[in-house]
Amino acid sequence: MNKNALPEKTGRIRRWMLVLCSGILMAVMAAVALPELQRPPAVETAAQNPTQAPEEEDPLKQFRLEREQLRAMQLAQLNDIIYGEKTDEETRAMAQRQLLELTDWMEKEVTIEGVLRSRGFEDALATVHTDSVNVLVRCESITQQQTAVILDLVLAETGVSGGNVKLIPIN
Repeated sequence: MNKNALPEKTGRIRRWMLVLCSGILMAVMAAVALPELQRPPAVETAAQNPTQAPEEEDPLKQFRLEREQLRAMQLAQLNDIIYGEKTDEETRAMAQRQLLELTDWMEKEVTIEGVLRSRGFEDALATVHTDSVNVLVRCESITQQQTAVILDLVLAETGVSGGNVKLIPIN
């Protein structure tokens, strides 16, 4: 067996895994974002129905949509770099590392949000970065016990220090 065959085969497997993971993540993000994007705009105005106050935009819903759109754009840009014919190997390797980091953050966000929902939080949104995490939860206020639960989860899932975790109640 050629000594270079194993690293070459491993590289191909990693590239296919990146493509597969990116495709799955893009499909999940599209599934989350499409219902929001396909909703027809409200045509009724306050003048047409004066007894009904205009509905305010839900901040968590809006932030979630913006996060998903930003992540989809980042994934597309990184994939363009990775699979671009004129991309040099150093730039391609850097883009692949960034793609892996981005998909890792996305996985952690989904895990944190799902666990928080299962722990009784009505709605939660997490944003994970290299050295910080923001967690928005729908509630009037966060008790010390709830703070401890959220902080334990975030620290276990991400490994960031407690001082770099922001908990934000949204009502």
